[in-house]
Amino acid sequence: MTPSRNRGELESDIMNILWRTSEALTAKEVQAQFTDNVPAITTLITVLDRMTVKGLVTKNSAGGRSQTFAATQSRIDHVANTMTSALQSADDQVAALLHFAGSLSEEDRAFLRKAIDSSN
Repeated sequence: MTPSRNRGELESDIMNILWRTSEALTAKEVQAQFTDNVPAITTLITVLDRMTVKGLVTKNSAGGRSQTFAATQSRIDHVANTMTSALQSADDQVAALLHFAGSLSEEDRAFLRKAIDSSN
């Protein structure tokens, strides 16, 4: 029996695969990157199509019936945009920022202080 994935785990795995490569991949090439719990090709195509609708990946025709997929943004841009979106959706942005800052290591807080100071 194939172990099931948590919600969003397959999308996350696919994004990690796409971020590791510099060129667009077909669904079969994405599938070949999985080492365990390999999803069926039909599942991958369905998820990649849904990710295209969400704007996470782009889909291009590679000639014939083959299509390739690539991440629409870098991992860093994705993380930054996710953080910004989460902050904007908070009812109390100050409380959210304080909670986030409090969860950072001292090293990360020092780095953030330095980055803020140098941007002024």
